[in-house]
Amino acid sequence: MSFRINTNVASLQSREYLRQTSESQGKTIGRVTSGLRILSSGDDAAGLSIANTFRSDQAVLSQGIRNANDGLSTLQTIDGGINNISKLLDRARTLATQSASGTFSGSRTVLNSEFQSVVTEIDRQAQAIGLNAGGTFAKSLSVFIGGGRTSGSTTSTTNGSVGVNLSNSTVDSKSLGLQGVQAQGVASVDIGTGSASTSVSAIVNDATNVASLETAGSTKIYFRGPGFADNERVEVAVNLSGITDTDTLVAGINSAIDNAGNAASAQATAFKNAGVKAVVVTAADGKKSIGFTSSATAFQAEAGDRLSNALLGNVTSASNPTGLTLTNTVTGGSATAAAATTFGATGAGTVQVRFQGGGLSSPVDISLTVAAGTTIEQALASLTSQVASNSALQAAGITGTTATAGSALVFTSNRGERFEVSASGDLQNRLGLGSFRSAGGASGTFDYTAVSGTNGAFTASAETLEFSIGGGSTVALTVTPNAATIAGATESLNAAIAGNSTLAAAGLVATNDGTNITLTSTNGSKFRINTVGNANIFGFADNTTNVGVADVAETQAGNTTVNSFIAAGSQQTSLLSFTGIRGGGDDQTLTVVANDENGVEHSLAVVLRNDGTVRNAGTVDEAIDAINTALKQSNDATLQKIVAVKDKASGAGAEGIRFASTLQNFRVAVGTNEAGTGVGSQGTVVTAATVGTGATADITTQAGADRAVNALADAVSTLGNAQAVVGRGQNQFNFAVNLAQSQLTNLAASESRIRDADLAEEAASLTKAQILLQAGISALAQANSAPQQVLALLRG
Repeated sequence: MSFRINTNVASLQSREYLRQTSESQGKTIGRVTSGLRILSSGDDAAGLSIANTFRSDQAVLSQGIRNANDGLSTLQTIDGGINNISKLLDRARTLATQSASGTFSGSRTVLNSEFQSVVTEIDRQAQAIGLNAGGTFAKSLSVFIGGGRTSGSTTSTTNGSVGVNLSNSTVDSKSLGLQGVQAQGVASVDIGTGSASTSVSAIVNDATNVASLETAGSTKIYFRGPGFADNERVEVAVNLSGITDTDTLVAGINSAIDNAGNAASAQATAFKNAGVKAVVVTAADGKKSIGFTSSATAFQAEAGDRLSNALLGNVTSASNPTGLTLTNTVTGGSATAAAATTFGATGAGTVQVRFQGGGLSSPVDISLTVAAGTTIEQALASLTSQVASNSALQAAGITGTTATAGSALVFTSNRGERFEVSASGDLQNRLGLGSFRSAGGASGTFDYTAVSGTNGAFTASAETLEFSIGGGSTVALTVTPNAATIAGATESLNAAIAGNSTLAAAGLVATNDGTNITLTSTNGSKFRINTVGNANIFGFADNTTNVGVADVAETQAGNTTVNSFIAAGSQQTSLLSFTGIRGGGDDQTLTVVANDENGVEHSLAVVLRNDGTVRNAGTVDEAIDAINTALKQSNDATLQKIVAVKDKASGAGAEGIRFASTLQNFRVAVGTNEAGTGVGSQGTVVTAATVGTGATADITTQAGADRAVNALADAVSTLGNAQAVVGRGQNQFNFAVNLAQSQLTNLAASESRIRDADLAEEAASLTKAQILLQAGISALAQANSAPQQVLALLRG
């Protein structure tokens, strides 16, 4: 056994244990006094991190519960407002039912006054609760509550949010079907009995109006809308028998509308579903006009003859009931051949006359087979007969007006729409429509993507060639071969084409096989070619005895009135200009975008083109047909509510395209092409907006009251659907609050288990520390005194 004085090991050990005991006691006292197990990150770094996450989640959930309760309060307010609107509908139905009775002898005007005030109050209250069209809450509402988890493509934020979509739950009068769209004639013209000059009776008995009728005793009105547009427009033939005033006129029109809607066709069914009805519109000054209403479908109404044009307010003057003319004429560029002139051996073959535009969804070609001895009179008789019997031209109202030898041809659109007439294969210009050749010589197709010449002279002399790309304006090209060879002619022709932007864009290229030159479009552009003169240098005059004439453009004249009306109160784009797409490389894409009732975006790309794939945009009518066909065939119920119609800003204005629908704020993105042809406003997005005001349900007549009763029955159902959505939202919020409250409770418990101290355990630890501390102090005193025992050895 050894004894040391310099180093007291026992004392050092005692002090270390005493330090540890003291620290343990301090921590225990801290836990007891704070109630927390973790006083610093060193106590439990991992546990503290988890506990802090739980605490943060609790903060989110606490605010989320308040958010949900706020949303619940908002929905409860909306629910109360809808309950009140339901009572207003009850009152409106009572008034409408009273007015609809045939035995009612009181004043329907008085009833209607209260009825209109009820409708106005519905709109006010719908706006107050934010569920009018475009209102504060008429959208998809998302409330973030928290507590969500990420799973796949769903984020924790999305999973932690509760949504209620009120975008299709608007409850204003328009949304409930009490206020629809309305196409109205010229309001400033009184067709009621208050004006003897322009009354219904005066209009239907006017000799000029009667003479314009295609069918005696029947006037026509055309309607276009989703599912019944373009060449599928619906013709409503109104029997004029017994029509003497506005009331009998409306009854007659509605009877004709019912008949048209019951026809066995898809467009008739779509028209019937649109629910278009004729009504009498009475202005504040008492003037009466005709209007057409629909509760949910945008449409266009168009006069079909001078009589219906007058009924729509387009009269010659306030004192003259004659309707404004609807005719639009196309006159040939030059006179037809003189009487008894034959086509001759060089002119024998097939002559084709093409009609485009004027309501035609695709070109209509009339083929005339002429022999050498065929006279101009015989050819004109055949042309007149075929035009008159062609069903597509008949439906479009296009007729041959003048077909006399020695005079220019005249064709007429009785609808007042612009159209084009052109020809090919008439190598000696007997018809006065130009001497453009057909592909393959005197007989062949109207236009072509490739054509070969014959018997070219290939001399180094100038010759003028005329081209029409895709039926467009004539482009003249004077070319002199750089050498008196086919190679020199080909090279010079290609150089001239390259120097002309229109022909170069059409991809025209000249090649030769050593005998003849062939012109080909590399991008599928359709073209025609005409040789001026008879030199036949390049071989496209067929032979030197045929003298091609310089092309003279047709002339347009006629309709300077706007005889069509798009329903006011509908969503419409601005009028988009249109220029026919001629070249094969000028494709243009239109993208139509609309949101459905749930706020989901729907889109459709429509390609307008004139190439080897599709030729659907040579005229505005062809483009509109392509657009509406694409919308119809999309099988998308949302996009099928949109229609493209032909319209113009003024009577003499150019025809363009306007999109219309009852969908809110739909839009059309207009693509670009190199030539700038097709739909105008290229590179922009055109957004639709409400144009004008629609029609409100009216019970001043028994017929109007009948319609109001039906509309109100539907309104009650619509309101119920809207209230169901609100109720579903309330339930969602309640369930979400319940879950969030449960999560909050469990998170608090989880955090407590990690962060809070177990006071029973800490009390035991504190007692233990106190005892150890007392023992340690006593032991340390004894250890410190141990070296003094060594002195006893020294004293001995």
